[in-house]
Amino acid sequence: MVGVVTGIGGALLVWAAVALGANSGWFAFLVVWVPMTCLGTISRVMQPRMPRRYHELRDFERNGRAYEVVGIRVVKWTLRRGPIAVFNPDLHLPAQQSPGRVAHLEQRMRDAEASHTILFLATVPVVLHAAARGWWGAAALTLLFDVVMNGYPVMLQRYNRARLNLRYPQLSSSLHEHAVEAE
Repeated sequence: MVGVVTGIGGALLVWAAVALGANSGWFAFLVVWVPMTCLGTISRVMQPRMPRRYHELRDFERNGRAYEVVGIRVVKWTLRRGPIAVFNPDLHLPAQQSPGRVAHLEQRMRDAEASHTILFLATVPVVLHAAARGWWGAAALTLLFDVVMNGYPVMLQRYNRARLNLRYPQLSSSLHEHAVEAE
């Protein structure tokens, strides 16, 4: 399945580059959106993970103010109420807030964060290539789409995990252990 999804995504991007032009706004959108949907599909079978140390929240992240300054509350509000909410239905606080279920939610947040981090970083070379070619509009649009579709979701998961740790301080040290048990 991974090979099929990757092949289809690659074919779509090649088609888009040829048909729409690699320096077009549509290609800038598709070069971010297609890999995101492909990885979203693949992650139903095989979830990419980042090292545990990557997910450790830094001091400036713990109270959430840094993310609030860059508009994360607006992003959160938009994602929870819009049609995009159907893509990640299990990224909400469970009705039954047992340690195991909260730990599962925290792991799903880490998984979403990892996927979007990988996608964000994978798009940076596309932005640099467009800039090197002098396609400033394409570079700017690709970066904008990357920040909106991957950067903000990373920030949102980190913000939400910090809030989860504040709400359940007694669980923060054992969340990972419960997530492992739940799998």
